[in-house]
Amino acid sequence: MPDYSIIDAHVHTYRSSDIGRQAMMGSDRTDYGGTPDELLALMDRGGIQKAVMVNMTPVVDMFDAAVAKLPANLSPSQRSQDEERIRRQMIGRLQRRNQWSCEIAREHPQLIPFIGLDPSMSAEDLVAEIDRRCDEGARGIKLHPPNQRFFPNDRRLWPAYERAQELGLPIIFHSGTLDYAPDTGKYGHPNGYADLLTQFPRLTVVMAHLALGEFAACADLARAHANVNFDCCFIINGTDKPPAVSDADAVAAFRQIGCDRIMFGSDYPWHDPLLDSARIQRLPLTDAEKRAVLYDNAIRILAL
Repeated sequence: MPDYSIIDAHVHTYRSSDIGRQAMMGSDRTDYGGTPDELLALMDRGGIQKAVMVNMTPVVDMFDAAVAKLPANLSPSQRSQDEERIRRQMIGRLQRRNQWSCEIAREHPQLIPFIGLDPSMSAEDLVAEIDRRCDEGARGIKLHPPNQRFFPNDRRLWPAYERAQELGLPIIFHSGTLDYAPDTGKYGHPNGYADLLTQFPRLTVVMAHLALGEFAACADLARAHANVNFDCCFIINGTDKPPAVSDADAVAAFRQIGCDRIMFGSDYPWHDPLLDSARIQRLPLTDAEKRAVLYDNAIRILAL
């Protein structure tokens, strides 16, 4: 274990293990359930000082599932009314999850709450949700373009970006395409970030997962935009055997992109924070580079 604490910049937490395992949809990488108590115990064992909860609500998937259950014989007007009712219900679930994340963080200051938003929310509702949750302790925003079916430069989210930039709130985006969902994976491609980074030069943007291996594209963005950073969760992990990215390739990618721009993250409960942090510690990086990835960068980038 290093002689400094570790910060895990990317975890997910759930009210119960059953909910967490349902969210993981049969992933067999770990036996974890994603509860705060479980995570806190792991953090204590692994010398992890803080963990950033990037909790989100799959609004689109839940909306589609609910709409599919509507009667087929509804009139266009009735269907429109019901769809709007369902949309409001799903946004309500998102807001309650945000509230829960902030409550858990107040109980356990080691856990840092990032909140979810959805492009289907009005400009007024986006800003109101940010302000409300900041009053409750939120420290940033998490967005998932492939799951939520939007490109990062979607103008519907401009009011949220503007407010986050004003408040100094970082936004963590899922980045990278998804082999198992090619129809939605396009939304996470690195090509979709340049416009956002240019239009909001004071907005701290974190591209999670190093764009799932698009290292050259990440390096290009890092050279062109001072406000973009990354986390390495999922793509550089200590759980998969053999690893998808070798130690040598991981080090080359870190240095190509910049070790001062990349944060450690585990994607708990999908991956094991202890195994993942140990993998970073084993990489043939310098001690200064390891400390930057495991601790210093998160303090600076996420203003922790």
